[in-house]
Amino acid sequence: MSEEERAFFCEVILSLFLPPSIDMAEQISEGQFYFFFKNYMDSNNHQEKILQGFLSDKSPSLILKELDEEYYRLFSEFGKERISMVESYYKQWTMDPECSISFAKEKGFLMGDSAIHLLDLFSYFGLETDDSFKGMPDHLLVELEFLSYLYKIREERFIKSFIKDHLDWIPQLKKGIIKSNPHPFYRSAIEILDLFLGLEKERLEVEKYE
Repeated sequence: MSEEERAFFCEVILSLFLPPSIDMAEQISEGQFYFFFKNYMDSNNHQEKILQGFLSDKSPSLILKELDEEYYRLFSEFGKERISMVESYYKQWTMDPECSISFAKEKGFLMGDSAIHLLDLFSYFGLETDDSFKGMPDHLLVELEFLSYLYKIREERFIKSFIKDHLDWIPQLKKGIIKSNPHPFYRSAIEILDLFLGLEKERLEVEKYE
C-alpha cells in the first residue's frame, strides 16, 4: 500500500469504532467492509475468516438495532462491559517519580502521561482536539485519525514511534472485547485493527534496515 492508501485504511478502521449508523449498517448489508478488507487480507496472505463479522444477510435496520445495543453494552460508561477506548486507562497514570498524587502509579484513569504527550504532539503539528475529546485526547478514534494524518504527510519516523508508544495498548483492548463475547462485527473490527498495526510494525522495522 502507498502512504495515501494506509491513511485511508486507518480512516476506514476508525469508522468501525464510531457509534453505529444506518450508513454503517447498509455497508455491512452490502458487504462493502468485507470486500474492502478482503483485498488487504489477500495481499498479505492472511486468512479471511476474521472478516466474517463484516457479512450479514439481515436488513440494515436490524443490523443497526443489533449494533446499537452491542455498542452500548461494550463501550458505554453505563453498559454492562464498559470497555474503555482510551489509552490512558490501560497504562500507569504517570511515570513521574516525583508525582505525589495518590493514584499516580495506578491504572484506570484518564489524562495520564500518554494524553499529555499526545497534546504536545498535536501542538507540534498545529492540530487541535475536537471539543468532544478534550478530556481524552488519547481516545482510539483520535489516535487513528492522527495516525492517518501522519501517513498523509509522510512522517515515517513519527509513524513508527506513534504505533510503538501509543498504540501498544490495542492488544489489551482486543483481549477485553473478545472476553466480552462480542457481536461478530466488533470481533472482526478489533482483529483487523490489531493485524494492521502488527504488520505495520514489522514493515517499518524491516524498512529501517533496507
